[in-house]
Amino acid sequence: MKIEVGQRFDLEIDREDVEGENPGPIIATWYHMGTPIYVELSVNKSLLRALRDFFRKYGRKSAIVSIARVSRYRYEVTPTVVLLNRQGNDVRQMKF
Repeated sequence: MKIEVGQRFDLEIDREDVEGENPGPIIATWYHMGTPIYVELSVNKSLLRALRDFFRKYGRKSAIVSIARVSRYRYEVTPTVVLLNRQGNDVRQMKF
C-alpha cells in the first residue's frame, strides 16, 4: 500500500517496525470502515522521519495513527480513534 498526495489512512503501527529500519515496506493494520486489514505499507525517508518523530513525542510501543500525505515529501501523522465493526449478529453492551 502506498499513500498518494491528498490521501489519508488510519493505521496501527508498531514502534519496533519504525525504529532502526531503513526505508522499505512494514506491516501495518489498516482500518477500512472500522474493519482491520493487514497491509504492507511502503515507507520512504520522509514518512519514516514523521513516524519516528511521532513515537518520540508520545513514547508508545504501538499506536493507531492517521497518516495524511500533504505533498510529495511531507506527511502529517496524528493520533486517532477507530471504531471497530463487530462480527456477526451478536449485540451486547460493553461495560467499562
